[in-house]
Amino acid sequence: MNTLIRFASIACLSVSLFSVAQAAQTFSIMQEKPQIQHVDIGAPGMSHGDLLAFEAPFSTKDGKKGTMSGLITTVSLPTGAGDEFLDRIGTIVFDFGGVDSLVVIGKSLYGSGQGEMKDLATQVRAITGGTGRFIGARGQISTTRKPDGLYEHMIQIVD
Repeated sequence: MNTLIRFASIACLSVSLFSVAQAAQTFSIMQEKPQIQHVDIGAPGMSHGDLLAFEAPFSTKDGKKGTMSGLITTVSLPTGAGDEFLDRIGTIVFDFGGVDSLVVIGKSLYGSGQGEMKDLATQVRAITGGTGRFIGARGQISTTRKPDGLYEHMIQIVD
């Protein structure tokens, strides 16, 4: 009987852990080309703390429109010939209109001297919250810059 109880407990725990990692809602949005402003902070030229501020309209597959805006801060510079990327930390807000928004935070890799992500190099960031219909949201967003300059964002929200 004890073996049966242990087996049932393990099975229940496994099912509950498995369900935590499953996306409750998955959808994609297409972002138009962003308006970008580079802000040189600190030492002249590319340096730690430099900002990239941006804003861009987006649309969902069902025709809803919104605006995303963000700040991306340089936190690491290339260290040599084999290191061609800037490490940046981004804070991005997806405004779906009204009170509906998603907040995204995470690391971004940009090519040295590049103002935008490299084409077709997907980057994953955390969804850390939201408002309105996204209240308490958590999950991840995978962003891919297309060769035409548009961006696709795959949003996965978990329970």
